[in-house]
Parts: sequence; structure tokens; C-alpha cells
Amino acid sequence: MTLIAVSDDQKNLSYIVEGAVGNNVLIWPTRLLIVTHLSLRELHHLRKSLSVSNAMVMELTKNSRRCGVYLYLPYSHRVVLSASWTESTGLDVYGDQQLFPNKFKKLRDGAEIVVAGNNLPPHISIQEVAKENGQGREFLYSGPVMRLLRILATNVNFTYRLVQPPDGSWGILFPNGTWNGIIGMILKKEVDLALGPFGVTYVRSRVIDYTNTLLVDYGHILGRRGNTEVDPWGFLLPLSPSIWAAAFGTLTLIFIFSVAIRRIDRYIGVSLSKVVPSTYIQAFLQQNIVVPPDSGWDKVLLGSWLLCILVLLECYSTNLITLLAVRHVREPYQNVRDVLDDPKVKMLWVANTAHAQYLSTVDSGIFYEVTEAGKRGKLRFIPAKVYDTIVDELVSRGDYVLMNPLLMMKIFLTEDYMDKGKCKFYVSKETFLPLTFCMVVPKYSPLRGPINEVIRGVVEGGFYDYWLENAFTNAKSCKNPPTKITVMVPLSLANLWGMFVLLVGGYLASFVVLCLEISGKKFSGSQVPSLNDSLRKRLSPDENR
Repeated sequence: MTLIAVSDDQKNLSYIVEGAVGNNVLIWPTRLLIVTHLSLRELHHLRKSLSVSNAMVMELTKNSRRCGVYLYLPYSHRVVLSASWTESTGLDVYGDQQLFPNKFKKLRDGAEIVVAGNNLPPHISIQEVAKENGQGREFLYSGPVMRLLRILATNVNFTYRLVQPPDGSWGILFPNGTWNGIIGMILKKEVDLALGPFGVTYVRSRVIDYTNTLLVDYGHILGRRGNTEVDPWGFLLPLSPSIWAAAFGTLTLIFIFSVAIRRIDRYIGVSLSKVVPSTYIQAFLQQNIVVPPDSGWDKVLLGSWLLCILVLLECYSTNLITLLAVRHVREPYQNVRDVLDDPKVKMLWVANTAHAQYLSTVDSGIFYEVTEAGKRGKLRFIPAKVYDTIVDELVSRGDYVLMNPLLMMKIFLTEDYMDKGKCKFYVSKETFLPLTFCMVVPKYSPLRGPINEVIRGVVEGGFYDYWLENAFTNAKSCKNPPTKITVMVPLSLANLWGMFVLLVGGYLASFVVLCLEISGKKFSGSQVPSLNDSLRKRLSPDENR
């Protein structure tokens, strides 16, 4: 579509051009042709608007028999004569130029643009260092995004000036409708390109445009790895609580059944059971037992119980040996629910990001519970400028976990963050809140087209993933650290004190029961026959003699 504005009134042209460009009515590739007798000097106030739009100016002479067609170059003060028209020769286009060329595909004269970046390892790292002459300080930019920026500058032919947001954030929408960070700088037209990479959200897409995708990343939990210590109550771990409950429950039922049979024997005067009920408990405790030779069905019951105990104790002893030799490294928080259910741990989120924006608007689900937990002091937002320092300090203590995209966490899985040669942090297996990451340009920016072509080639060629992989050259050892470690060291009392506590507790309990029995017999001694009286009643008169 081509819009032709014919006017010799400066105010009228200003209203048309600046209004259309400022309100995003005149967007690329809609073409604008201004036909006027005004000179280029008189149109100088429209230079900025005409340079960023697909516009050309046809300057007519007074007799209207000759005119020149001019092109305003983007990010420059230059105006180029692209074509001319005379009554005798007609339209003459100069050189290899054409009317309404794509002047953003290859910028002329290496135009300078303003590029915003923020510290976001591993994508982009910003370090403040002293200048070579020793006067003042400067910022050094590095990372895969900077490599991509240099390729963009070469292919699109521009130079750039790097700036950082004053508040160090990427940008979040406030309730009053304003934006901060880099997004706010774009809306104020202070920036032509933002590196990011930025997570794609609907709220942001309403005010800026995203480039082609650089990568897709998923949220993870970064936590402190536990110590490889033996649990003092580990002798209970070879069997699960359900197996322990089933074993004791079965023993209780057999004991009750055996006691009930013995009572029936007394009632009917027939001996149905030859096995004493305590025999089943003795077998479970691996004590010596005596089985009468004339027992019948109860011998089958006791044999089944012995077979069950044999399998159970063999499994217990085998697993116990394994548990004493293999030590587990605790990685307790594998999903968001684990973090919410533990009152001792708090969450860290990076402030003014796509995730922070989402948490401020979510009204249901597990992340609504996260926001509610934040109201109780369980959530803390940290600024991006001190991201690595705060995370290393707080997460290392064990009472904080970091919730963030995986690539931003990989910096903490390198050898630089090891603790005495061992991996200090771990990353959860569960993922959440996937984000597509891109660069950002102003809404309807014509730079988006040529930038997308370069990004498509770099990403599809695998270069960006390759650069990211090389950004963590010393992260191999902590990428998948083992959670089980086999040790060959003697056990100590510090590891097995729970077993001795149980033993001493049993001795104390038996001593208390013994004292109760003695005291009971003392107070009821006259009513309880002595052992000699009982023997005399059972023996014959000849035997008594």
C-alpha cells in the first residue's frame, strides 16, 4: 500500500507524517510518498520520522517540470537523491537504486544504533574494569549474545553503542501502566535494539516486537547438595515402613490366634495346639525354639512363619550391608511442591523478569500458592546486578533455593563453585514455566526483518547452541553429579548411635518390667503359692517322700 501526501503546508505535513509514525499507523512496509514544493531544508523537522519509515520525498520545482526524489537514510542525517524526473527525459533512477528500497536491509555508511544489554550469564556477561590508560573505568561485554551482535553489525552494516538500564532490570509492567528496565527504555525511544535474551510474554508483546527465537529454556530449582553422612537410624531403612507394619501386624495376628486356640483347649478339654504362643515371638527374634514332636497343623503354621521370617531377615541383612557401604547425597527439592511443603526453606526469584511478571498476575494453580507463600515471607526477589553473589551466599547455606531458567543456573555448576573439589549445588529433575527467548526491537521496527534473517541462519546452523555449550567449559563434572557414593571406611559411633539407643532403651524397659513383677509379687505374696507348694501338688506321695 502506498500513501501519497500532496501538500505545501509544513504544519499539515507534520500532522500527517509524525502522527502516522508516532501512532504506528505508518508501519513498514507501507510506503509514503510526499509530493511538495517545499525544500529539504524546510522539511528538516521531519527527518527523524522519514528516516525510520518507508518514505520518499518528491521535491517539485516551481514550474513543476522537474523534480527530484529523495531518500532519508535511517540513523543518519544524510539525504540521498535516488531519482529525478523531467518533462523531456521522464523518470531516471540513479545507479542500482530503486524507488522505495529496503534501506534497513543493509544500512549505509555504518550507521550507529543504540543497543541495550544487561548482565545475564551465560548469554551476556558484563564486567567493570579499569581503562588501559588508568583513567576511569569501562565495561567489558562478552558471551554468545555479543558474538551474535557482532555478526548482526557486520551483515546489516551498523555500529553500535552499548547502554545498560539504570535499574538493572529487563522490564516489568506496573499497575499504573508504566514499564521499567530495558522495556521502558524502548518505549521512550532511547534504544533501537535490546539484546536480552527476553522471555516471550503476551504483556510484553503488546508494546515491543520479538525477533526470531534464540532458544527455549525451562525453569528448574537450584539447591544445596547434602552431605554424604550415614543416618544413625539407618538400620531401620532396609525395610520400608509398610513392610515393618506388615511384619508386626502378622506377628500380632498369629499370637492372638495361638492364644485363642489355647483358651479353646482349656474349655473343651482337648489339646488342639502343641506350640506355645511365645514360640512365634521367639522365632521372630531369632531365639532358640522347641517344637513338640506330636504337633500337627500348628507345625505347618510355625513352618510358614519361619519361612516368612527367613526371607524377611535375608532381605534386611542384604539391604543393611548395602546401605552401610553406599551413601546417598541428599537432593531434597525436586519439584515446586517439595519447596512449598518445607517451612524451613525459602525461594529466590530474579526481579523484573518474565517469571516475576507471571507471578504478579497468576490467580490459580501451584504458582498462586507460591505468591501466597511470598506474602508469608517465603519468597524473595533479587536484583539481576548481584544475581551470582546473592545466590552463592544464600543457596550455599541450605535454607534458600533458586527458581530460574536452567541456563542461568549452569554458572553455579562449574568448577568455580565447587566445595573442596565436590559439587556444591544440584538442579531439580522437574521443569516448570518454559520460556522462549528472543532479542527485542521497538514495535513495528523495520530492523526486525534483516535481524531475523541473520538470527535464523545462526540458530539453524547450531552456532548459538555451540557457543552456549562452550560458555561452560568447566561444568562437565557437575553437570550430572552422582547421588550415590560407595565408601570403604570403618563405621563409627557417630553413625550408629541410634542402634545403641534402641538397645539401651530395651534394657531399661525390661528392667522396669522386672521391677513391676517383683513389686507385684511382694504385695500379693500371701495369695500366690510358692514354687515348693506347686511341686508338692503335682508329685505323688511316694515322690514327695
